Order: sequence, then C-alpha cells, then structure tokens
Amino acid sequence: MCRAASPSTSSHFDESVAYRVPAFAGLILQIHYTTTGKPEKSRISVGFRFPKRKIQKRLHHVLLDPRGFAIPPGDGGHAVRSETTLEHNANLLGMFTHMHLRGKDMTFSAKPPDAPRQTLLMIPTFSFDWQLGYECTPGTVMLPKGTTLSAVAHYDNSTFNPYNPDPAVTVRYGPQSYDEMFNGYIFFTDNDEQLTLTVDPKTGVATQ
Repeated sequence: MCRAASPSTSSHFDESVAYRVPAFAGLILQIHYTTTGKPEKSRISVGFRFPKRKIQKRLHHVLLDPRGFAIPPGDGGHAVRSETTLEHNANLLGMFTHMHLRGKDMTFSAKPPDAPRQTLLMIPTFSFDWQLGYECTPGTVMLPKGTTLSAVAHYDNSTFNPYNPDPAVTVRYGPQSYDEMFNGYIFFTDNDEQLTLTVDPKTGVATQ
C-alpha cells in the first residue's frame, strides 16, 4: 500500500490535490549544513508548480515532534513516543521521518475510535544518509475522525553504533547532527472536503 518515494513530494498524488499557501505567507527553509573548514556555496533552489486541474482536496499534514527527550549515555535502544488525534475523516497519502545519527528505527500506527490499532509503516533500519518518504496508494488507508496517530522511535547511543559522535554523553533535541530529532510527518486529505477551485497558472490565485 505504501512505497518509498522522494521526501515531502506530492508528485505522484492526484493532480486535484494541492497545498494551500496563503497570500503574503512567509516561507522558511531549515537547512542542515556541516562545516568543512572553508567557504562553501549553497546551490539550493525552490520552485512552485501551480495545479492545472480543478482542486478538490487540500493536502494536510501533521507533525509528531517531541522535544523533551534525553537519550542516556550508552543506551542502545532508547524509545521516544509521540501521538496526535485526527480532526478529519482522512485518506492517508504518505509518511516521512527525520532523525539524526543515533536514529535506529521508527514505526507509525493508527488507533481508530472503535477498532484495533493498526501499523501504518515500519522503518526497521533508519539511515541518516537515506531519508525517504513513503507514499500510500490513495484510497487504501482510510482513517476516521478521532483516530489516534502515533509513532515510536528507538535511538542507539551505544558504542555499537558506528555513526555515534559520542556514546558517553546524554543526547537531547537540537539542530546539529550530534544532537537528535524526532520528526514524524503524516500526509492526508480530508474525505469530507470538496473544494472545486480553479488556480490561475500565472498568479496562483484560487477561485471557485
């Protein structure tokens, strides 16, 4: 139902689905660099493509992002959890996770109000060098309003982790690679939404 894909992309979704960017919104990029000891040039570029079809659905996402964790020195499997509740009847479209050098695995699950918990995605061997998004075939994972979305990740702060910068320190949330992060993105559309918007291909202005 879900397959690996480029992170944070909607290129394979139906073209009637789009992100909404309000007029005069400020767009911020957070880029992680590692110093090399000499001046470097950034070649990052950003582009937007306005949809060519009528838009029926807005692309929504939630971010599971706990920040108060502390990974003890030498711990080879420290667990961190986070969850949220869906406010829409949702059609699940994809997931993406971001951790740093001690990130070991992450599992996403869903607990509907009146149904057993189901596993949405297991990433058993996370790699900082290969951070992939996962796209689901639209219509294959339908989640009712009130569903609890959760993710659990494990971190390897032991000497057995060859990428570990320092197994002797307590690791907390932070932007540097020697710190850690827990970002679990979940992308979906609202089943009850029907927008029927036309987007001007030159200005990006949407009208009904």
